[in-house]
Amino acid sequence: MSDMPHRKYPCRECPWQVTAEPGKFPAERYEQLHSTCRPDAAGIPPLPGTPMFGCHAGSPGTGEDLACAGWLAVEGHNHMGVRLAVMDGRLPMEALDRGDNWPQLYESYEAMAEANGAATREDVP
Repeated sequence: MSDMPHRKYPCRECPWQVTAEPGKFPAERYEQLHSTCRPDAAGIPPLPGTPMFGCHAGSPGTGEDLACAGWLAVEGHNHMGVRLAVMDGRLPMEALDRGDNWPQLYESYEAMAEANGAATREDVP
């Protein structure tokens, strides 16, 4: 049993899905979340305590934040907090894999952000 709340499958509007309608969320939101993905310009990965890319839908009825399934599958392994959660048994390793019959996902934060009209990591200081 994990105690790190997370989606197990990308929702229909997940911005990590190639087929999701682009522009559903404001570009500023993606720019705020660029720090959740991959090492920064200095090569430092997102450290424990760095926010995670949360599912916009949350957990219905609870108000609880959930880590986005698409983000976990594409970028989760780059986030030290996620790695620690897997090591501590708070998140199953399978959460970092694309499951059977998953939709096609963007291969990187940069590709997802660009498709959604947001600045990419190279554009953000």
